Amino acid sequence: MSTLLIVGAGPRLGGAIARRFAADGYDVALLSDNQTSVELLGTALQQEGITAGWAVADVRDDAAVRAAVARFATHAGGIDVAVHNVSVWREASVLELTPQELLADVHAGAAGLLTIAQAVVPGMLAAGGGTIIGTGSAAADTPSGAAPTLGVQKAALRAVVRAMALELAPRGIHCATITINGVLGSGPAFDPARIAEVYAEVAAEPREAWRTVVPYNG
Repeated sequence: MSTLLIVGAGPRLGGAIARRFAADGYDVALLSDNQTSVELLGTALQQEGITAGWAVADVRDDAAVRAAVARFATHAGGIDVAVHNVSVWREASVLELTPQELLADVHAGAAGLLTIAQAVVPGMLAAGGGTIIGTGSAAADTPSGAAPTLGVQKAALRAVVRAMALELAPRGIHCATITINGVLGSGPAFDPARIAEVYAEVAAEPREAWRTVVPYNG
């Protein structure tokens, strides 16, 4: 049985990704800093017949994230696909934003991917491969003046994924980021279920066709 880990598992895109992979036979592990939200999602998935477990941790708490991933991996026998689906929306102009706030948001939205990768990669290498996907955004290319840290997060995430791919792809681990060039739920093209299909496609790509930066334009 294969296992999907979603970090930043919310009810919209996180839920859609969970259901899409479950349709391919995956068990699902959910990690979020919102206990109410992740419990509701996990319970709903279980009621739908999906094998799902969940834990609560702040993605900026590296030790807590590593511990949660280790528990998931031990219980499931490993993590086959890990999805970093974390974004922080902070409304503050560049004249109001503090360096500490910027760094905190980048930790959650980009650097947290390093913690996740370092937690899952040893098991993936032992298993002979795996996939790590980060949720990107058009904000990486066109940042918002109202919430500038989002653009920094997503630009940094893209760079981290590219660096990871250089090191890990030759060792059998597929690293990719899916750039969502639109607003989630803004219309049929950006329905979470449709976007989740792209995650499943990326995870199933044959090695000779691996992509690293994958745009989704609807």
